[in-house]
Amino acid sequence: MPSIYHHTRTDRQYKATTGLTLSEFEKLAVAFELYYTPKKTLLHAGKKPVLTDKKEALFFILHYLKAYPTLLNMGVYFNISEYAVSQYLELLKPCLKAALHQVMPASQAIFANQRAFDEYFAGIEDLVIDVTEIPIERAANQEIQREHYSGKKNFTP
Repeated sequence: MPSIYHHTRTDRQYKATTGLTLSEFEKLAVAFELYYTPKKTLLHAGKKPVLTDKKEALFFILHYLKAYPTLLNMGVYFNISEYAVSQYLELLKPCLKAALHQVMPASQAIFANQRAFDEYFAGIEDLVIDVTEIPIERAANQEIQREHYSGKKNFTP
């Protein structure tokens, strides 16, 4: 049974499902294929291994990281169990990381200042930085409070 990878064809669909255009996906796939070795057998007797296509495996991990669906949803999308999804995620993450370091060594860069950052990314239209805000308890001392709270957002528990 074909997965959603087999139905994704256009740049728009690739961008929506993986965060990359088709050409960016193909470029990353060349590096990814060096690091990913498909499983020959599965832990479950009688089941054929899935994600034997290296590009489909890349699509699998990119889609998970882009959309962050539940394991159940990923299982439905790729016709595998939730347990198999979790196993493949653990298998594929290091492969993707190695491929990204090969294709985009900028992820290792540390910039001395804003100007160096701007020069390095000149011509780049989209730059996504994933962050998580973590609320902290307000300090009773106003001076300490100002160090942690800009006052730009109002939050009422």
